[in-house]
Amino acid sequence: MQNVQDGENMVYKTKRDIPVTLMIVFLILLIQADAIVPFVMGNVRVSGWIIFTLLTLLNVLIIWSFIDLKYVLREHHLIIKAGLIKHQIPYEKIDKVVQKKKLWSGFRLIGSRHAITIYYQRGWGHAVISPQNTEEFIHKLEEKNSNITLSTKSN
Repeated sequence: MQNVQDGENMVYKTKRDIPVTLMIVFLILLIQADAIVPFVMGNVRVSGWIIFTLLTLLNVLIIWSFIDLKYVLREHHLIIKAGLIKHQIPYEKIDKVVQKKKLWSGFRLIGSRHAITIYYQRGWGHAVISPQNTEEFIHKLEEKNSNITLSTKSN
């Protein structure tokens, strides 16, 4: 799916790749397997139904977050949205954008191993995201805040 202009907002869908998608699918299957353990063990009580319901709801939230993952450039701030999660970062708070492949640290809402890290002065302090057309996305961020430092790391 292409990036979409929504009025004054620019909406970027996440880039997706097979390893991250497989990791999410594995996580969902693992959680659902745990949810059905009480039924397989023949120990179907109220607690078994509660566990099944809670873990199934967790899976629904994970799937929704993965499917509805997008990054919205608004007039004054970047919104990172994934299902129920909605995180706003004012452009003036963004210090640095780093392109790197290391995706196992920080607040990350990604669909691909090829990600960028946005460092900012509040909240988590940084967010790892993977927008489609990374170069265009970074260019749009620079238009919003010309003081952003760009860096590339291979780790």
